[in-house]
Amino acid sequence: MEVVLHFDYCVAISKADPNWSDYTPLQLALMSYFNLHILWLKLLIPWRLFRLWALIDGIDAPENMVRCVSNNPSTMAFWRGWHRSFNKWLIRYLYIPLGGSAVRGRWGQVRAVINYLAVFTFVALWHDINLNLLIWGWLIVFFMLPEIIATRVFPRRKWEDHPTAYRCLCAVGAIGNLMMMMAANMVGFAVGTDGLKQIIAGVFAGWEGITFFVAACGALFIGVQIMFEIREEEMRNGIYLKC
Repeated sequence: MEVVLHFDYCVAISKADPNWSDYTPLQLALMSYFNLHILWLKLLIPWRLFRLWALIDGIDAPENMVRCVSNNPSTMAFWRGWHRSFNKWLIRYLYIPLGGSAVRGRWGQVRAVINYLAVFTFVALWHDINLNLLIWGWLIVFFMLPEIIATRVFPRRKWEDHPTAYRCLCAVGAIGNLMMMMAANMVGFAVGTDGLKQIIAGVFAGWEGITFFVAACGALFIGVQIMFEIREEEMRNGIYLKC
């Protein structure tokens, strides 16, 4: 963590209220990407330390940060594994008492989304009473909708005869998930809404930025295929994780 902070100035830059137009699209994207990784590291270290002490005391506490932040193609799975112990608490004491997704049919999906909104509003206020964090919580729910809708429109059972095509289709959706997760966390924990708007405007300001965006999507597509293969290897070894 100290080495990353010493050589990577993304946090210092984002806190200094910079003029984002001074940076190239590549620099803007890398700052956003590494900001998220530093956020992951600064939470991973204390949570793992506290779990170590719990294990020494004979208590097997839930493992937080089950996967690296760069190994989460699904928005839903990302939040199951990010702060897993808190996620379990939220499901047990908020999501299920609110009704969860027990109601079947179209109304059940609407009810589940409303419950997600209530849960993430609580999570935002639990972090701090801050407008950026409230927007972060609402964006998380909004960014869950494409994945929820896609799983209904493109169910796996209908693609059993075309596994490669289905895997590529999922990878395209995962690219969108990754972009949206990065954007939401940048709003809540780094640059806020104004900073994110400037970053997006900087990336799409000209052909250089658009070319970079297309290349970045290609790189993410390859990375997602590796994520999928990691999960396939885990299942071949009898490991089944929902995150």
